[in-house]
Amino acid sequence: MEHVDIVSARPEDADYIAWIVAQGMHMDDVPSFLKSVGARDDTLYSWRHTRLLCCEGRLAGGLISYDGATHEAGRRTTWVMPDGKLLNSGDVPETCAGEYYLDSLAITPEFRGRGLWRLLFDDAVKTAREKGFHRVTLICDEDYPRLSQLYASYGFMPEDTFLYFGVLCRKMSLTI
Repeated sequence: MEHVDIVSARPEDADYIAWIVAQGMHMDDVPSFLKSVGARDDTLYSWRHTRLLCCEGRLAGGLISYDGATHEAGRRTTWVMPDGKLLNSGDVPETCAGEYYLDSLAITPEFRGRGLWRLLFDDAVKTAREKGFHRVTLICDEDYPRLSQLYASYGFMPEDTFLYFGVLCRKMSLTI
């Protein structure tokens, strides 16, 4: 395998972090407000929550993950629209206290198909263990069954479904 490093993101990586979030939400374009969100340290998609995958000296992907107990406060600083209104993601929280949450994952097109996402998951699970977590969670869009199959191959177990921004998603968990 090529030379691979996983590094912590920096504020100047905000545009790439915004791309990761957009990819995780299956968006072709990156909403402009997301570009400023990654540079802050009080949002869900902060550089502080992001690990970047570098392959062959180039950015190849990234994963945003964090303590589920911080989700609600982070949501209130992340999803505030330019008009000041809080965008409603749904009635069911994505994550909660006691969970280490894998929020957004993306691999650049040229590096897909090599299983590099597993390296980011390994890194996040290691972080979760170091922080004392015993449960790692994520949500997966039900319209992409291949993704839930990949996550199941890592050991994630399917749980309940719920609407997230109007999209049917399944929560999946991994006991560590």
